[in-house]
Amino acid sequence: MKINACLSVLSLLLLVVGLQTRAFGDELTDARARFTDGEFDQAAKLFEQALEKSPPSAAVFYELGRSLVKAGQEPRAALNFRRSLILDPRFAPARTALQETNIALGIAPPKPDWQTKILERVPMKALTLAGVILFWVGGFTGLAAFFFQKKRGRRLTLGFAMVFVGVGLLAVVWFCDPLITMSNTAMVLTNGGSSLLRSPTDQAEKVTSLPQGSLIEVLSQRGRWFYGALPASGVRGWFLTEGIVPLIPPA
Repeated sequence: MKINACLSVLSLLLLVVGLQTRAFGDELTDARARFTDGEFDQAAKLFEQALEKSPPSAAVFYELGRSLVKAGQEPRAALNFRRSLILDPRFAPARTALQETNIALGIAPPKPDWQTKILERVPMKALTLAGVILFWVGGFTGLAAFFFQKKRGRRLTLGFAMVFVGVGLLAVVWFCDPLITMSNTAMVLTNGGSSLLRSPTDQAEKVTSLPQGSLIEVLSQRGRWFYGALPASGVRGWFLTEGIVPLIPPA
C-alpha cells in the first residue's frame, strides 16, 4: 500500500511538471509567433509570463529584450539584455544588442576591464565547479597524508597546491561573476531619468543626473530614498526608489 501511494504521488508530480513544461513551451512558441507577426507588445508580455513560470533563461531574456526594442521600450530592453548577460556573460547576441540599445539611450559604454575579459572567455559555472573540486580533493589529499607514512611530504605538497589553486579559482569567480558583483546594482527606468542628490530630501543639491537606462549600485535605503554609487565614477548620493529596478530580479 505504501509503495502504491508513493508511486501515485510520484506520478502526480511528474504529471504536474510535464504540464508546466508543456505550458512553458506553448507560451514561448506563441510569443515567438507574435514577434514574427509584428505584435511586439503582446510578444513581450508572453515572454515575461514564460520567465515567471520557469527558471531564468539567458535566451528568453534576450528575446524579451528584442521584443521591447521593437515596441520602442529601449530602457526595459536594456534591462533584459543585461539580465541575459548576467546569466550568460558570453552570450554575444545579447552583448551586441545591449551596446546598440545603450547608444540609442545615450549611455556611454563601460571601459573594458580584466573582469570583462575573463567573463567573455571563461564560463563561471565551470570555473566554480573546478574550484570546488580542487579545494575538496586537495583537502582530502592533505588529510590522507597524515595516515600514510610513505610519500607524506609529496601528498601534503600536492594537497596544499590543489587547495591553493581551488581557492584562487573561487576568488576569480567572486570578483567576476555578475550574479555576485551585480547583486546590488539597479537600473534607472523612470521616464526622464532621475537625479543623484547630496541628501535624502527633494530640495537637496543635485550631484548629477541619472539618465534613463543608467546603472547605479544601491548601498542602503532610508524610506523612499536609496543611497548609492555610480559604478563607473564611484560618485555617491541619494536618489528616489521609484523607477529603480534591480538587475537581478527577485526570486
